[in-house]
Amino acid sequence: MNSTDAPTAASPSLATDLPAQLAVRGAELALGGRPVLRGVDLTLARGEVVALLGASGCGKTTLLRSIAGLQRLDRGSIAMAGQEVESLRPQQRDIGMVFQHYALFPNLSVRENIRFGPLARGEEAALADKRADELLDLIDLRALADRLPQALSGGQRQRVALARALATRPMLLLMDEPFSALDEHFRLPLRRQFRQLQRELGQSCVIVTHDREEAFEIADRVAVMFDGVIAQCASPRELRRAPANRRVADFLGIFNRLDARTLDGAWRRDGGHWIAPVEALVLDAGHADSDASCEALRFTATLRASYPGQQRVACELEGPGGQTLTLWRRHEDAEIAPGSVVQVAIAEPALRWIEE
Repeated sequence: MNSTDAPTAASPSLATDLPAQLAVRGAELALGGRPVLRGVDLTLARGEVVALLGASGCGKTTLLRSIAGLQRLDRGSIAMAGQEVESLRPQQRDIGMVFQHYALFPNLSVRENIRFGPLARGEEAALADKRADELLDLIDLRALADRLPQALSGGQRQRVALARALATRPMLLLMDEPFSALDEHFRLPLRRQFRQLQRELGQSCVIVTHDREEAFEIADRVAVMFDGVIAQCASPRELRRAPANRRVADFLGIFNRLDARTLDGAWRRDGGHWIAPVEALVLDAGHADSDASCEALRFTATLRASYPGQQRVACELEGPGGQTLTLWRRHEDAEIAPGSVVQVAIAEPALRWIEE
C-alpha cells in the first residue's frame, strides 16, 4: 500500500521529529462475517488533513469510527502521538467529531453549544467563555451567539458544529461527510472557510468524503479506498500525476484511458492503457510543439455530444476502437457540431502507462 506517503512540501510545515499524530497499522474488521477493513495502514502528521475518499461501502466511515473508538478492530493498532489508544474509550481519545447532520443541542444557544465541551471537561466558566468567543470570531458568528440552532441556516449550523468540535482543542478532528447535506451555494464557501481555519489552527484532521473535488480541495493527502483497502494515499498533485493503477485512475474521473492496442506506431502496446488527464486532450491545430520531448500522440475522433458547464464545455468523443473520451474546451471557442470528425493531440509529458 502507499498509504504512508510523506506529506508534500506544499503542506503546512509538518514536524518530522515527532510521533505521527495518528498511526493506524494493519487495521482489520469484519461485520456480520463480511470483511470491511482489510489490513489498512494510515498515518497523519501534525497539522495535516487526510481525506478518506471512496464509494459507499468501501470502509471509509468504518475506519473513521474505529479511530474514534466507536468500533473496535478485530486486529491491528491505532496510536495517537505515539500512544496506543485501542483500549481507551471514545471520550478518552482527545478527539473532536463533526457529523453530516450537525448534532447540535437544540435547546442550547450557539455560544452554549460551543462552550459545552470545555465545561464538560471541567474547565472554568470564564475560560470556556473565552474559548467560545475566540471560535465565534473565527467562524464569524459572534452576532448570532445567542440564537438557537433552528434559527440558523444549514451553513451556519455546520460552522457551529465545527467550532464546538474545536472548542476542546482536540489532538485530532474527525469529520464524516460534513458538507454533503448542504446546498452547493453553502458547501463551496464553507469548505474553503474550513481549510483556512484548519491552517490557522494547525488542526490535524481526517475527513470522510465521496466528493472527489472536495477531497482534492481541502486535503494535504487523499486516501483512495476500495473494498476495505487503501489503494493509494498521496497528495492531490501526485494522484493527478501518477495514479497507482487503472482502478484508481478510473475512480478519480479526471483521466482519459486509451487501449494501447488500438493505436498506431510507437504508441501501440499490449497489456495496458495509456492515460492522460482530461485537460491534456486538445484539438490539434497542426502547430504542436516540435520538441521531441513533447511529441504528441495524435488520432482522429468523432464528436458525439457537447455538455456546456459553468466553467467550460465537456465534449464527448468517440476515439480509436470506439473508446469514449472527454475533451474540455472554453465557452468562447468555436462550436463543433455533433458528428464532426476532429483531430486530437495529447502531449507526451501528459501520458502515463498503466499495466493491466
